[in-house]
Amino acid sequence: MSLVAEAFMNQLAAAEPWPENAALYQQLKEDQILLSDNASSLAVQAFLQMCNLPVRVVCRANAEYMSPSGKVPFIHVGNQVVSELGPIVQFVKAKGHSLSDGLDEVQKAEMKAYMELVNNMLLTAELYLQWCDDVTVEEITHPRYGSPYPWPLNRILAYQKQWEIRRKMKAIGWAGKSLEQVLEDVDQCCQALSQRLGTQPYFFNKQPTELDALVFGHLFTILTTQLTTDELSEKVKNYGNLTAFCRRIEQQYFEGHDKDNSGTAAARSAKRSLLR
Repeated sequence: MSLVAEAFMNQLAAAEPWPENAALYQQLKEDQILLSDNASSLAVQAFLQMCNLPVRVVCRANAEYMSPSGKVPFIHVGNQVVSELGPIVQFVKAKGHSLSDGLDEVQKAEMKAYMELVNNMLLTAELYLQWCDDVTVEEITHPRYGSPYPWPLNRILAYQKQWEIRRKMKAIGWAGKSLEQVLEDVDQCCQALSQRLGTQPYFFNKQPTELDALVFGHLFTILTTQLTTDELSEKVKNYGNLTAFCRRIEQQYFEGHDKDNSGTAAARSAKRSLLR
């Protein structure tokens, strides 16, 4: 298909209303999905909830390989498949739904800068912990990542992914970091987010934006995921306004919404550990 034809098809898709059967795909919730992918999936779910757009969460063992970018989550809307939060935000905007239209240009630039901070620090720290911390790799990452597949495929796929992520860590200068240094980076990121949030309900006062969805996805997942130690979640718990922010979004956008939605059910089931 030519670029002109593809652009025309995308315009037609954007003109169509949001369907009731839109689906979000991720890995198996109980046995397979890892911290970073769970956080990214929850961020997209929060964004769509904030836009008041219904979506059904579908868990598939091969979701990562179904995705056009090789990353989860991805959404299937009509005949369109879009993966990752950034492209999904743009896709939803083309359909007439935006959380950041009320911001001025300076605020939009600031929002994008904080989103980059979250992706560069929190997401990278999650990937480091999953694939570079030997204890976590052995006890959590390898068993979960390969769980849907028989031996030796489960081990082969896990080692392939580990090699891919460690190569990425080396390229961005994280391979030589200690776990303590990574946790310090997380703390600095949380401090910056806490200072920006202040006493406001959301990062840009009274209405949520895609930044709120992204931060919620990562912080809530960190707070409610059992790892080999509590060191990562304790960094977030040091900032009371961030944990209150997570409770606020959970209560407003997930509790009581779509009882059949596996993503929201997971959020509710994690409530006790978040509210401790």
